[in-house]
Amino acid sequence: MLSALILLACGDKNADPAPPPVGWHAEEGWTAQCWFPPDFEGLESGQGITARRMARQDTLEQMKLQWLGKRDDGVSFSPGAVDDLDMVLLGAPEKTELVSRKNLEMCKQVMGAGADPGSWSSWINGLPDVLTEGECMLPFTYTLFDYLDIGMGWHMSVPVCAGDVVDIRGTATDKYRISEDGPWITADGQEGTMGVGTDLPCDLESCAQGMLIGRFTNEDGVQDVFPIGTGATYKPTAHGTISVTINDTSYYDNVWFKSGGITDRTGVTFSPGN
Repeated sequence: MLSALILLACGDKNADPAPPPVGWHAEEGWTAQCWFPPDFEGLESGQGITARRMARQDTLEQMKLQWLGKRDDGVSFSPGAVDDLDMVLLGAPEKTELVSRKNLEMCKQVMGAGADPGSWSSWINGLPDVLTEGECMLPFTYTLFDYLDIGMGWHMSVPVCAGDVVDIRGTATDKYRISEDGPWITADGQEGTMGVGTDLPCDLESCAQGMLIGRFTNEDGVQDVFPIGTGATYKPTAHGTISVTINDTSYYDNVWFKSGGITDRTGVTFSPGN
C-alpha cells in the first residue's frame, strides 16, 4: 500500500510530457497571456498544406490583436508599424511562422520576466526591413511607355531588380535640337560627336551629344550611365532604378521639331528583354 501511495505521489516517470500549449496561454506568475503558435510542420504532415496556411492566417490575426492593444493587457504598438508588418507577411505568409516564434519569446520576456515592452516594440518596428532585406519588391515584368522631356534632366525613374533584362527604345523619327544653330537630331544624337573629354552626363566614346541616355542607380546610390539612342538593352546587377535624359548640359534651349502644326515628341518604351 505504501509503495502504491509513493508511486501516485511522484507520478509515472515514464509518462509522455504534456504537449506545449497552443493559443492564448499564461504561465503561473505571468501578468497576461501570450500567443503560443501551433506546430506548423506537424499540422501540414497531419492535415495538409491548407491547414498550415489557415494556421498562419489565424496566428497573424491573433498577434495583431495584441500588437494593436485590443487585448487590454498593456501591450500597444504603433498602428503604422503593425500595418507595414502586416503587408509584408500577407505577401510572404510563410514568414509568419518565424515571426510567431520570436514574438512568443518577446512576449514571455514582458509577461513573465517583467521586461520593458520597448524592446518588443522596437523589434516590431524593424521587422519589415529585416524580412524584406535583399528582396526586390518590383521586378520588371511589364511594359512602360512615356515621352522624353528634353527640357529637363534625369526623369522616368523605373524600378528594376538584379537579374532583370530591360529593353529601352526611343522612337527613331522624332527630332529635336539642343542648340539654337545646331542640327535637328533624333534619339541617336548628333552624328560624328562623342562624350569623351566633355562634361556631358555620358562621357563615353559611344555617347553622342544630344543622345538618349540612361542612368542606373542602385540601392546604395552607385550610378552607371550608359547610351540608349533608339535602342539598347540593360541588365542591372543589383536592385535599383533606371532614369533617362538626353546627353546635354543645358536644357532650357532645347526645342522639338515642328512641321505643319505637328510637334515631334520622342517616345521611350521600357519592356522586358530576353
